[in-house]
Amino acid sequence: MYLDQNYLSNMAKARSSHPMNTSERDFWKALFHDLKSAVVADKIACPESEFHQEESSLDRRTEAVVIRTASELSLGLEFRLWDSILDSLIEEAAYKFLGKTPPLTESWAIAFTSDPRATVESRLEAILGTKVRVDVSFSLPDKIIERRRQSKREWVVDAEKALKRNTGRSWSDELLVQKRSFVYVLYGPPALLSLMKESSRGTQYDMLNAGAKFGELLKKFHRLTSIGIKDFSFFCSDELFNIPFVDIFCSLNAAYNFYKHERKPRGSDLTDYAILATAIPYCDVVTTDKFMKELLVNILHFDEKYECQIFSASEEDRQALQKLVRKINH
Repeated sequence: MYLDQNYLSNMAKARSSHPMNTSERDFWKALFHDLKSAVVADKIACPESEFHQEESSLDRRTEAVVIRTASELSLGLEFRLWDSILDSLIEEAAYKFLGKTPPLTESWAIAFTSDPRATVESRLEAILGTKVRVDVSFSLPDKIIERRRQSKREWVVDAEKALKRNTGRSWSDELLVQKRSFVYVLYGPPALLSLMKESSRGTQYDMLNAGAKFGELLKKFHRLTSIGIKDFSFFCSDELFNIPFVDIFCSLNAAYNFYKHERKPRGSDLTDYAILATAIPYCDVVTTDKFMKELLVNILHFDEKYECQIFSASEEDRQALQKLVRKINH
């Protein structure tokens, strides 16, 4: 079960001194208790992801308590970094593109740092050498947080421009454009230009970080060539375009652009696409906001395609989620 920032934030606030309506506080505290009971009993798993840290850091007032809440529910289970998951999926696609059999690995190893089916006790012993969870967290520097906020503002500007373009494309064409753009930005000239821009900011940290990312990009190309990819035809193949991460991320972006609606782009949209592309293929239950659920369930039907129940934080949905957790518990 993947819990988004809204669920975690509300549960964290309910457990702290943050001002909240009494009935709301009672509900969120009860939901946390139900979830924690199910996790400790090894009936569900609630993995942490890099996005929990990233989104929590944008609000310093609640950052610590939200991270602590996520940690108490995950109990050592974590998603791999989203780009590491994507790299593994791309390598699998490369083998399929070449008609080769990928190396045998545990199915969970693509997405998680440890087996999500393992007991909490065994996981903590394997990770820490003890059955007691030790929580360690840190806050990112303000400069990095401000850059993330700036990136979100720039995303909104670009998204608004995209919505104003009246291309007349069909749905299939719009989706194909999004998938091609996604691959182009990650592996084409825009990736290199982004690294050059990052290194030109002037600080030693920026230069080292850009250098490290450039090295990683070269390693990715080298890995693909070692598998047998010799030209760029792979980067516009169905094998690559249909991997779960690319499918979900690009379909959400395409659906937002293609289906007209009154909701304006938000700085969090791009992060939501990445979160959902990370979590949906590997979780039976995912929470998100009401608008993203609308795209996923009513337009894309990804709840059926990926066999994942999707809940928003609406009163109806959160009550239904609590009912589901209690059913699992008892």
